[in-house]
Amino acid sequence: MRLRKHIRKIVIGSLFLMGVQLAFAAFTFSGITEKKAKESKYSLKNLGNLSSKSVSYSSLKYALQFKGTQTLKAQPGMDNSGTEVVSMLRYDDGNKTYIYPYKFKVKVPKFKTPAPDHR
Repeated sequence: MRLRKHIRKIVIGSLFLMGVQLAFAAFTFSGITEKKAKESKYSLKNLGNLSSKSVSYSSLKYALQFKGTQTLKAQPGMDNSGTEVVSMLRYDDGNKTYIYPYKFKVKVPKFKTPAPDHR
């Protein structure tokens, strides 16, 4: 009789433990944790929304302090009328640093190369 009670307690305890593990697994893989990740302001998913917009000088905030530019590459344009420059602009606002990609084209007028006089 006592042996049956002990076996019954062990079976009930192990079933309870398996139920707790099942509940833990269900909440871990449900949408509850994904919801927190979506609401996080530090998520890298928000980066795609900002990087698809074009940046202009008028869109930059006046509170930001310009810290410099870094030229990444400069190459002749397709139609040889100028040079295309790709650079990064760096702005600081307190402990935040914003880096914007910036592309511009420098147009150079065509001119005739001077040649020495032939006499």
